[in-house]
Amino acid sequence: MKKQKLGILGGTFDPVHNGHLSAAEWMLRHLPLDKIYFIPNHIHPFQKRSDITPDSMRLQMLETALIEYPDFEIDTIELDKQGVSYSIDTIRAYKKRYPSAELFLLIGEDNFSEFGKWKEPEEIKKTAQVIVYKRGPVNRPELHIDKGFQFVDSPKIDISSTVIRQRIKAGRSCSEFLPKSVEDFILENELYK
Repeated sequence: MKKQKLGILGGTFDPVHNGHLSAAEWMLRHLPLDKIYFIPNHIHPFQKRSDITPDSMRLQMLETALIEYPDFEIDTIELDKQGVSYSIDTIRAYKKRYPSAELFLLIGEDNFSEFGKWKEPEEIKKTAQVIVYKRGPVNRPELHIDKGFQFVDSPKIDISSTVIRQRIKAGRSCSEFLPKSVEDFILENELYK
């Protein structure tokens, strides 16, 4: 029986945007992945904001954004657990849930820059293949380059949730950055004003 290959893409997704979707689509096409799990976190370990959109609303935005993607699935494991979300805990839970699967942790270059500060980074690399995709204006540090990371030549994602929230607050359109369903949800619920 073929070993299942599962991608894990975590994030705050506040809001989920076209950059998240296009990066995941590219990785599904170019890597040997069968499925990608989008895992919204409850509290990011390096959280710098106190105004995170409630879990239920971030989850609804993800649900509307992923409707047309049969190979993308939402997993609420970190929301259900509450507390701070650590990738190693989620990876261990996936190892138990899918003991014969091969796990791929998908992170942007911006997250790679801080990977050494993550909880049990060496254990993460032992338990999952860490795939690093291009993201924003990042200076790639030289540490860990050859040890457990695979850098992929994905299209560069220059969209960020932070910029989207700032644009909405300033009354500017974000149609080009968001799936229509997510933009409609944001407008209906007056988010990020």
